[in-house]
Amino acid sequence: MTRIDMLNRRYAMSATLARAGIEILAVGDPVGARLNLVVHRLVGLASEDRGGYLENLVGASKALGWRQITQPQPLNCNLGLIELADEVVRQANRLRGAVDQELLDELAAAAVLVASTNSPIGPILFSSIQEVGAESSLVIAASKRAAESMKSWLNGYGVQVLTVGELEYKQLQRTQAYVVGPPRIFQSSLVTAPITSELSFLLPSWFRNRSVPRSAISKYAEGAIRVDARVFTIGDDNQPLPGTSQAEDENVYLPQPVWGARRSEDRQPTVDEVHARKILLSGKLAMWLDDGERIRSLDPRQPPGERVAYINVAAVAQDTYLLLRQGVTERGAYYQAALSKVGPQADAVDATQTAWKQLLRQRLQVSGYRRVVDDLQAAGIRSADRARAWSDPYLIRPIRDQDFELLLKWLGIPGEPTFGFANMLRKALYKVSSQIGKQLEAALAVADLAELELTGHLSLDIDTEGFRGITATRVLAISPFTEIVHRRDVRVPFSDGGGRWLE
Repeated sequence: MTRIDMLNRRYAMSATLARAGIEILAVGDPVGARLNLVVHRLVGLASEDRGGYLENLVGASKALGWRQITQPQPLNCNLGLIELADEVVRQANRLRGAVDQELLDELAAAAVLVASTNSPIGPILFSSIQEVGAESSLVIAASKRAAESMKSWLNGYGVQVLTVGELEYKQLQRTQAYVVGPPRIFQSSLVTAPITSELSFLLPSWFRNRSVPRSAISKYAEGAIRVDARVFTIGDDNQPLPGTSQAEDENVYLPQPVWGARRSEDRQPTVDEVHARKILLSGKLAMWLDDGERIRSLDPRQPPGERVAYINVAAVAQDTYLLLRQGVTERGAYYQAALSKVGPQADAVDATQTAWKQLLRQRLQVSGYRRVVDDLQAAGIRSADRARAWSDPYLIRPIRDQDFELLLKWLGIPGEPTFGFANMLRKALYKVSSQIGKQLEAALAVADLAELELTGHLSLDIDTEGFRGITATRVLAISPFTEIVHRRDVRVPFSDGGGRWLE
């Protein structure tokens, strides 16, 4: 099937759904409803928590509820749910004497019950698939991890399980899609650009937000696709509900990162500091990401030889895979490797680099960043706001030739040999980068990319000194605010539990 055929098929499916609507199966889940009640109470208590001592208990409890919503497979295929329930009990026991004892007892009891009772959604999903036929059905999961967990249950029956992202590059011909989870947690394209003519969402009846996602521009667009829902309640729906809104249901259970409060003062960074955002990474890692031009990334969906590339820092988003050196930044290693390729002139090249950067740093320290930027702009330098970044010992030169020439003139440095040496070093750096890229491609060619997509991280070994111990890791979340951090700490992975409950 060509891409045009697939596009036409999606238009046809979309028209069918617009006429018939989607189906929502709200399944009675008394055990999950009990957990839901106590989690809402806990979240309400945590909103008054100023010390953060409830953070891990709330995170584990919400993660348990989320798994109850999105992974309805039997317990023998759902060990992660049992582990989460054990963690809830452990965290509750840790807080005994510090929090309302009744709340902790109820939470622990609800967690134990969840971990010992098969989800009622699983049998409904399985019987529906049997009725339609596995060859005509497709199950759509809320995340890659959820998909992999459900595959351990359904693949043996010939049922394909995918995420919404995987649908973008899979050419499938199915008539019925079963989506595990409430509509609101999925992208609107699942409904507005479907790949099947029938679409059913399965969720516990205690999750009350059953609204259908719409495109952000649908309310402004003439003839926009609007799909209605037919709701069917199955099983015991006589369940107590917390006195909260539908929106709060969604907010409670959507996995959230832990950022804490912003610690930096309201000031400009010094010459050795930068504004950076904290990036939470898979494998209980994090790093500080500055506003540099580019960073090395990995796209496991590309064919061998085309998986490793540089992307703009602005393009880094949730689910982007980054390639990072463990414990240290790659910049210094690249710089030293490039110098070694320059040959006999290496010392002279390094000396000219040090000279113009020292002068720039002095100007920044004496005049301040804002004044330096104004002066550089007045001198005709387009990317003057990068002045602080140019002072980094390992950033070789401004991108534009004219900007570099004008910068040297502004610093009072003759164009040569500094300009030519910098170009020589940059060419050597490109060679080193290409060499490392090829080695990374070779390592990825024999790596288990299925493990990478399941766990979110993978260690890669290459031969070049200074570049061993590279980690491929998935971006889980990006901080909404920046902090002022030392330049040496930027792009260096470190252990951090802020994304623990996102995985």
